[in-house]
Amino acid sequence: MDQTKITVKIYKPLLRDFDRQIDSLFIKRDAFLNNIVRGQVHYLSRDLEGKRMSSDSKRYVSGQLKRMGTVAINVVVDKSTADALNEVVERTNIVRDAFFNRLILFLRSSDALLNYLDLPKFVTPSGFSAVVDPMPTSPMKAMEEVQADPLFYLREAVSERYQTGLYLIDLPRQLMGFSCYLEESKVPGTEAHAQAQREAAEADAMLDELLSFEADAFRKPATVKGAKP
Repeated sequence: MDQTKITVKIYKPLLRDFDRQIDSLFIKRDAFLNNIVRGQVHYLSRDLEGKRMSSDSKRYVSGQLKRMGTVAINVVVDKSTADALNEVVERTNIVRDAFFNRLILFLRSSDALLNYLDLPKFVTPSGFSAVVDPMPTSPMKAMEEVQADPLFYLREAVSERYQTGLYLIDLPRQLMGFSCYLEESKVPGTEAHAQAQREAAEADAMLDELLSFEADAFRKPATVKGAKP
């Protein structure tokens, strides 16, 4: 199968921890990522169906990722995989490096991340309302099962809890550079962001006014000295 080399920029601490886990599992990084990306392009495309990130949002995401500190790596993937990914990137105007960083982040799914997203750390029937698929007893078959779609349970947990996809769920503010899609209203300096700020301020003012009105309306009348109850 024809292959090609692509260059991606990964957040340094994330890459360091990912490589350490890859080495401990005796996995070849390129072959592993090639397989994962091939399967995830479909879900990325599905999550971003009908969406296209604005130029301001794309610049902001790219800038945030750059400020985090990245290192460039070369990854050998099937040409068909690279073509499929590039088609989604061009159609949706996302930052390709943001996708790779988010993908690796979810592949690792540290306890800190799962706690932030309030997702289960173990695949158990009690952790999901849906029926948990059984895992083969055969170790090799179990590895094949996981390799086919390693993000399956994570994707199901996110969908069940937040009714959204892995590539759209909000991450901590410090990881804005991992955004596969970002509304322009969340980009500082844009008119959409300014409008969102104005609307938020107006909503807060209306709430304050309502609370003040209710406090006055339901305040217990003062007792007049000498008056009969």
